[in-house]
Amino acid sequence: MEYSKLWYLSRIGFFETLPSEIAEEALECIHHNYLKRYTIIQRPDDPVKELYFIKAGSVRIYSINEEGRQFTYSMLGPGSTYGKINTFSLGIENVYIETLEPTHLCSISESAFNELSKKHPTLLNRVIELLSERLQEREEMMKYMALYDVRERLIYLLQNLYNRYGHETADLEYCEIEFPLTHQELANMIGVTREAITGTLKKLTTEGLVRLPKRKKIEIHRSLTEENPLPAYIQTMYSAES
Repeated sequence: MEYSKLWYLSRIGFFETLPSEIAEEALECIHHNYLKRYTIIQRPDDPVKELYFIKAGSVRIYSINEEGRQFTYSMLGPGSTYGKINTFSLGIENVYIETLEPTHLCSISESAFNELSKKHPTLLNRVIELLSERLQEREEMMKYMALYDVRERLIYLLQNLYNRYGHETADLEYCEIEFPLTHQELANMIGVTREAITGTLKKLTTEGLVRLPKRKKIEIHRSLTEENPLPAYIQTMYSAES
């Protein structure tokens, strides 16, 4: 299937801030993979040494402890980058990486990236920027897991997912997170049980902060995209209780 260079560049966040001539040169080194849902891309004992760019679909990065319990470090969708080149790892050490839905992955090998970065040091700067962003996100999530309850952790996670993959719905009051989300996957991301997520989502739905229009889809109230995550009528309710 033939696509234009513009199509390849679109929705790949890694290339957005790079000069077009560098991005187009990199495209000549990119390979394409079309993967089915629940395909294991990486295992802890077999790490990848490439950079991957998600063109369409989504992946989950997670670990499994000795008791078989899973913890999800990140879920990445269209436009996201992950992988390892040289001494830089974008959060993929000792983890599993699995597709959550049919996924189109673009990749560039470590050797090809090294050759390109010799000519264009800007590429290494871009990797460092992404690494810094990923570390900051992980630090924030660890802070919420240590200091806050299930409700606040879940709201923070939904806000983050909206900032990456959200868009407005037809009624403009709610915003959809364009990402396949099960209760178990949300639980794995904030270190709680699926039952805790189900109960918290029910409360948020009753309060009007969340809508669940269909399986694996979540819509959040516009107020959750603002600094104070609670709409006025909910703020009043909590003030009255205190």
